[in-house]
Amino acid sequence: MNWKQHWYKWVAAICLLYVILGGLFLPLKPGITALSPVKISTGLTQTLKINVYNAPWLKQNAFGDRNIGTGKFQIPGKVLLVSKGIKGRWETSKIRFSGDHGQLLADIDFKMGGANIPNEYYSVFIELSNGKYLGLPDAIFVERGEGDTAKTSTFVSEAKASVAADYEIFEMKFPNRMVLNESVRNLFYHVPMWFAMLALLGMACWYAVRYLRFGQLQDDVYADSLIRVGILAGILGCITGAAWARVTWQSWWPAADPKLNGVAIGMTMYLAYLLLRSTLTDSFQRARITSVYSVFIFPIFIALIVIMPKLSPNSLHPGSGGTVGFNKYDLDSTMRLFFYPAVIGWIALYYWIANLRYRIATLKEKQLNE
Repeated sequence: MNWKQHWYKWVAAICLLYVILGGLFLPLKPGITALSPVKISTGLTQTLKINVYNAPWLKQNAFGDRNIGTGKFQIPGKVLLVSKGIKGRWETSKIRFSGDHGQLLADIDFKMGGANIPNEYYSVFIELSNGKYLGLPDAIFVERGEGDTAKTSTFVSEAKASVAADYEIFEMKFPNRMVLNESVRNLFYHVPMWFAMLALLGMACWYAVRYLRFGQLQDDVYADSLIRVGILAGILGCITGAAWARVTWQSWWPAADPKLNGVAIGMTMYLAYLLLRSTLTDSFQRARITSVYSVFIFPIFIALIVIMPKLSPNSLHPGSGGTVGFNKYDLDSTMRLFFYPAVIGWIALYYWIANLRYRIATLKEKQLNE
């Protein structure tokens, strides 16, 4: 075997083995998954119910006691409500475990008093006794209550500036993001499959141009192989995307999302390519017509799934319309260690499959000509 000629096989195998093992078995960081209530008024004594995921210090041992004093994760010291608009915070007066697994109860009695503090959303942080934080951004809305007649405020005017930085301390664990939770691992499958699809369809467009310029049938056969495998990558990307959408958006296919509608139109155009190719019997005529069609639809497909969603204000996908991209919140240092190899691995795998199909198609063509 020529190792240099088949380098992409080893790239695919090594990268995907690394991604699958790491992506499945590396745990999520502890994080806050839910908060109740989501709106509070100052001047009243209230209790926050905070659901925490993957926190060993909330597990019960065989005797029914809480395992909170040992290990890397320690018992929470306090719960903080941190303002984004003002450099300040509120601290809970008491924190305790509830009877439910993975839930903390924090008693609060906040007073705005005479301070000029606006009604706004606050981020919630759990400060652990080992100096780290669990956080949920913009989790609760705080407003001045009618019973808040105090002259002095319990608001701490100078917040600890390192709260956000401490929360982002690097650990070899995946981030625990609100709504996504364990489904964040799908980033290693759904998104790289779309990268692979676009890479293969782009290469197919290039070989179609080569055929139109030089008239070599092998360029057409190679372009056809790339398109067929690219369609496979697109279908698998749709399946993994639908599973992700069901978890995050409670719908397998949100009909109002322009990116999904663009995908549906684009995939239909490429399925029409297969239909068109099957109706033509002459090799040169089939190669010429389908090459023109391939060159024509590829930029339209790019416009439908890349450009149009960014111009639309209604897209649910990260980085499209008014939504924030993965780079801002979700793609942290640990995920990058697996995301980029996943992109390389999936592209190499589908390129490998396309080369196998090209070799099979070439052998069939030789048998027909003999």
